[in-house]
Amino acid sequence: MKRCWIFLCVSVLVLAVSSTAFAKWSEISTADLKAKMDSGDILVINPLSLIEYNNLHITGSVNISNPEFETKLPADKSTPLAFYCLGRK
Repeated sequence: MKRCWIFLCVSVLVLAVSSTAFAKWSEISTADLKAKMDSGDILVINPLSLIEYNNLHITGSVNISNPEFETKLPADKSTPLAFYCLGRK
């Protein structure tokens, strides 16, 4: 019974945290992204490998792969970020 209670509490906590994190996530249109890039209001990030980035990337985007997120993302946490990749394979 005690294990069930602990599992339930942890599950509720995980759901609460994940729903809060996703509340700040949204999609934007290509036109909106271009306008924000042109005005310098967003950092566009390609999280794929350097080879994939060099092969094809959006002009003005930067390559920050997943292992580098902690060290290379902007220190200012209010900076809007747009992540993109090559889509479904």
